[in-house]
Amino acid sequence: MADNYDEFDAEPEDEGRRRFSIVGILTALIAIAAVFVVVMLVYVLVSDNNFITDRFGASEAEPLPTLVPTLPPVPSPTEIQEIVEVPSGDGGSGSSDVVLPPTHTPVPVEATSTPVPINTLQPTLTPSVTPTFPPPTPTRTPSPTPTDTPTPGPSATATATFSPFPFTKDQNSPQYLQNFANNAGCNWMGVAGEVFNLEGNPVAPGEYVVHVWDSGIDQRVSVGDAPAYGPSGYEQFIFDAPRVQDHSIQLETSNGTAVSQVYRFQTRASCNQNLIWFSFVQNH
Repeated sequence: MADNYDEFDAEPEDEGRRRFSIVGILTALIAIAAVFVVVMLVYVLVSDNNFITDRFGASEAEPLPTLVPTLPPVPSPTEIQEIVEVPSGDGGSGSSDVVLPPTHTPVPVEATSTPVPINTLQPTLTPSVTPTFPPPTPTRTPSPTPTDTPTPGPSATATATFSPFPFTKDQNSPQYLQNFANNAGCNWMGVAGEVFNLEGNPVAPGEYVVHVWDSGIDQRVSVGDAPAYGPSGYEQFIFDAPRVQDHSIQLETSNGTAVSQVYRFQTRASCNQNLIWFSFVQNH
């Protein structure tokens, strides 16, 4: 009997322990849930952006649409028509019918004309760059042939003739030639020529003399003494080699009267130009 009593006595104690463990678990779960709720409330109060306010508060933040009353269009003065009393059909009842103004028909708006495009300016062509070439090599300009500077001769009475003197040099004088009248060749330099009358014929020998001076000489030679140059030829030796120097020349009569003006000529330092040809012609 004693053993059975102890067995029945132990069962209530085990059941009490089971109940206590279940109650402890539930209490712990409730405590955890309470802590979670408190944490969520704090999060909601502190944070502006969270899923709870986005889920439940967005609809409250949206503003309600405002209804704007639409007023009927006010007719223009031209559309307002007077009310015309029209006698009713019962004849003298005194009542009138209201005639409504005609419906306003809007005038169609003409289509706006499409602007015609203005001609587009074509782009200006840029001229190509013209290449610059170097200037051509300058051509050597030959030195001018020295001309005779006439020296005024004796005064003479002015007439209506070609020259105040009866003789002038011909248009080709002076000419620069190579010595051909003697055998001296380049070892000679001088002046020579002829004298012609009005008809273009040589004058008589000894009738005139040629006076040559300056640059170390002063000589007179008789016309006709050098037939190698022609019937009225003359020759005056100047130097034994060609060189540059200035001289004066004039035609005179045999008694020393000047019959031409004084002409100036210059010799040249060339064996091909060591003979200066100088002729006189009569003009009146």
